[in-house]
Amino acid sequence: MNKDLIQELIERALTRKVPFPEVLTALSKEGVESYHVDLLRDEFRYYAKNGDSLIIALPLPHKGVAGEFSAERIEDINRRVQAGQASYADFIAESTTAGCAYYIVFLNGKMVRYFGRHGGEHVQYFPGSR
Repeated sequence: MNKDLIQELIERALTRKVPFPEVLTALSKEGVESYHVDLLRDEFRYYAKNGDSLIIALPLPHKGVAGEFSAERIEDINRRVQAGQASYADFIAESTTAGCAYYIVFLNGKMVRYFGRHGGEHVQYFPGSR
């Protein structure tokens, strides 16, 4: 995995320079099979098919993770991101106010698992994958 490329992808997504679906495609091409975003630590962990892993710490645009988890609000921001009406930065800010403490993206499984601070959980499948 190319750390510089992956970090640049994150930064470009946060500044609306690349749509988030393109980030997922680029990560797949880099051999990433899953990644974990820890919103409590502002840390990304990437896992490759060949067993490699990578950690990138990067300040994210949010004011902390709310205590109450709302799957409905997570769904709402995801719909807007997928429709091109919101950016990855919007997703980070809104998902943390919806109580998302971290999430794991499974590129091969085409799904994301969102977790709250107190055990709340929500599973969302990539559009068109079911």
